[in-house]
Amino acid sequence: MRHLMLFLTCAVAAVMLGCVPSLQPLYSEKDSILLAPLAGTWVSEDGKEKFTFKADEQEIKYEVTCTDESGGTGKLEAHLLRLGKHLFLDTTVNDLPEIKCAYPKCHLLPVHLFTKISIEGDVLHYATLDYGWIKKGIEQKKITLRHEAMKDMTFLTASTKELQEFVLVHADEKDAFQTPKELHRKK
Repeated sequence: MRHLMLFLTCAVAAVMLGCVPSLQPLYSEKDSILLAPLAGTWVSEDGKEKFTFKADEQEIKYEVTCTDESGGTGKLEAHLLRLGKHLFLDTTVNDLPEIKCAYPKCHLLPVHLFTKISIEGDVLHYATLDYGWIKKGIEQKKITLRHEAMKDMTFLTASTKELQEFVLVHADEKDAFQTPKELHRKK
């Protein structure tokens, strides 16, 4: 039950933090790359958040162990890809929480979140696709990307190809992504 609560808390936090969940990945098998400088441990300036990236060279992906401000930990699967001049991470849960009853597990959906990143020396800059910008664009019919709106959530349902085209077109738009944050390499 504790794992289920952690998963649900993370899902709600993703929406509250302004992330945009997608049912489809941003990457295709041929798009995934590994970048040596990404591997290792990255921490927030206050040291409360930590992300450890471990490369899986066989499957061309990263296993990410993350710790949030409250000390809770979890694991993500991340695929790195380059679209134009930008690097993007597509993250999803790599393993659904252990649940003793099969019925609740049918209700959990491992969605994908997209983050634009750049690495400059020992600083990793990252910005997620902005939920408010997406929601406003959809309401004003400026964004026509396939999606489903349910209560206070919007899920992108477009294909990987459509997502890549969309992200590439809007990658340099100031409001399309949240204000970049920084992580610092732990030495």
